[in-house]
Amino acid sequence: MTVEAIKAAEQHWAQRQGGETWSLMLKAGQAVARHARRHWPSAHRVLILAGRGNNGGDGYVAATELLSAGLAVDVLAPAGEPRSGSDAQRAQQRFQQRNGTLVDRFDAQQPWDLIIDAGLGTGHQGVLKAPWPALFEQVRALQVPVLAVDVPSGLDASTGQADGAALPATRTLSFIACKPGLLTGDGPGLVGLLLLDSLGVEADAEPFGHFLDDAPAWPPRPANGHKGRFGQVAVLGGAPGFTGAGLLAARAALAAGAGRVVWHTDGSGVQAALATQPELMTAAPDASAQGTLVLGPGLGLGSAADSLYQRYLNPETQGVLDADGLTWLSQQTQIPVMPHWVLTPHPGEAGRLLGCDSAAIQADRCRAALALAERYQSVVVLKGAGSVVAWNGELRFVHPGTAAMATPGMGDTLAGLIAALMAQGQSPDQAAQTGAWWHAYLAWQLAQHQRVVLATDVIAAIARADQYSG
Repeated sequence: MTVEAIKAAEQHWAQRQGGETWSLMLKAGQAVARHARRHWPSAHRVLILAGRGNNGGDGYVAATELLSAGLAVDVLAPAGEPRSGSDAQRAQQRFQQRNGTLVDRFDAQQPWDLIIDAGLGTGHQGVLKAPWPALFEQVRALQVPVLAVDVPSGLDASTGQADGAALPATRTLSFIACKPGLLTGDGPGLVGLLLLDSLGVEADAEPFGHFLDDAPAWPPRPANGHKGRFGQVAVLGGAPGFTGAGLLAARAALAAGAGRVVWHTDGSGVQAALATQPELMTAAPDASAQGTLVLGPGLGLGSAADSLYQRYLNPETQGVLDADGLTWLSQQTQIPVMPHWVLTPHPGEAGRLLGCDSAAIQADRCRAALALAERYQSVVVLKGAGSVVAWNGELRFVHPGTAAMATPGMGDTLAGLIAALMAQGQSPDQAAQTGAWWHAYLAWQLAQHQRVVLATDVIAAIARADQYSG
């Protein structure tokens, strides 16, 4: 849910409690303490970084709970004490009444086993101000586990943008609902393992989106199936000099289970297909393409490519538009309506489609994806850390993936994967969600054992995805 909707849910909850919010802070702080003891059972010395607002109040409550459990707890309030009369001040006073220790400086020589980040919550936006950047640099240098309360300090919970000095967490315990910024942009690189505690608050507002925390199902493959039942993918991509893009998309479509994959390519592509993937069929670049299309990877922007874009991009066809196809689309004065297409832009391509730069896209990835989906009446997968899928006002957050997959050809592979799922009967939005989730998840699994993940690694993993499940 959006940060604003979560605040409204808190206020509604408080109204039902006679306007009192203290018990909600108690619930949050107690949840933090439980989580700390459950996941770091051997931690004895704990440092809590407490801000001046409600996030800091949650930290003071957690400190009191941990102190009562026999742990050695220090609290550092680098920005000063909570505001007078606030729940956070009440939490601080309660901690001090239990003989809790407030330290006045960060001592890197202390043998802390765990640091709880209750500094800056969902209200933070923009650049971190002193004293936080210098403090977080000292914390990072210790290499001690960090538990973030609701959101890592320095991350914008609404957009996923983060200050470069933001404090990465080992785990983040978020409250009531996940915030968009935790799931996309800089968020996935900062939250560590993300967990959620609703605190018993039921939100009445419609959710902003849904986080796919379980693997979407692959299309069924019945026991009496044959290749004719699993659809056809036609790949129009891989012009001379960029042959690999078309080949990767075609190989991914095969690995994902399409019954037939036809790559429309020239003689050099035919030789590449025979050498690396003889199961592929080939056809001339201008031959009639049938089935679900992959249009654009390495296709270029010349006259031959232009005729293909104009020929196939219409409301009657279905497929995935990627790479050069998206650049071509951004140059059109008349906006085509493509209800059966999935667009897969990275931030630069998304910026060209919306007439802005990539920085503007990254400033609010969710709103950008929704705007693109509305503009073209299509499904949009906005790629990048924490890819998001948007269509018809709906938003899905998929597996956040890994920086190890920031390698050439990943987008081509995703395009072929999504097209194969569509060919096997999934709707464009289903295929986009399933493809984007598994693409990121499989790369993440591979990254547990290798520093860099290549597109061909992911293609091989797609075919044996069952062994990565769970």
